[in-house]
Amino acid sequence: MIYRNFRYLVAWAVFLLLGILIFQFLHECGHGFGAKLGGYQVSTGFDKVGGVGKRPSDPDFRLNKIIQGRWNPADFLGPLINWLFAVIFTAIFLQQRTANRVALLFAAGAAINALMRLFPMLVFFVSALFGRFILEDEAALGLSAIRGLKFPISYLDFKTFASTHSSLLLAAAKVYFWPAISLIISTVCFVLTYRRLNQLVRQTMISRITQRIFLFMPFLAWSLEFNVLKILDDLIRLNW
Repeated sequence: MIYRNFRYLVAWAVFLLLGILIFQFLHECGHGFGAKLGGYQVSTGFDKVGGVGKRPSDPDFRLNKIIQGRWNPADFLGPLINWLFAVIFTAIFLQQRTANRVALLFAAGAAINALMRLFPMLVFFVSALFGRFILEDEAALGLSAIRGLKFPISYLDFKTFASTHSSLLLAAAKVYFWPAISLIISTVCFVLTYRRLNQLVRQTMISRITQRIFLFMPFLAWSLEFNVLKILDDLIRLNW
């Protein structure tokens, strides 16, 4: 039993770590492909979107980045990829009856894609409660509702504006629409996945400590790979 539990933990950890790398990369590719559809060029990696041929370590990485202030595929396709994978993997995982490796693979895909939008949306809404505007992908889709701000605008100019006029940005109801949609999708997928995962884990693992480690693993995987994503983002860039 102990050996089998150990194998499950190792498989779960591997699926989560690989899932973070794969789906974070696909999320950024969504931004890059969306920018190409929108008629402008960007570079993407594992974390940030910047200028063509630029890396996050370059001082002018986002010097030429433009905030469109309207719905556009560059901002939309990144979250859309995570929503689709979260929904698909959650639906498949809910049909699983045993905690085998196939089930863990689908659970990892569902949990990772849900968390990839759940974390940023929680940061966005909590920051909004304290009067601070955070430019997440979903929030950028509703910026056209901001009065007194002319779009398109450079990223640096918008960042300066947001630091001094957060209340104006947060007063526009349209800014919250897509973040709310994203929060709902990611929360529903994560809750359904974790409820089913908890049931399967209880059937497989007797030790409560092992169960808790198993359920805490996605959050541990995120913290372990946070700096890895930053390093890879500077090393591996795609120019769209």
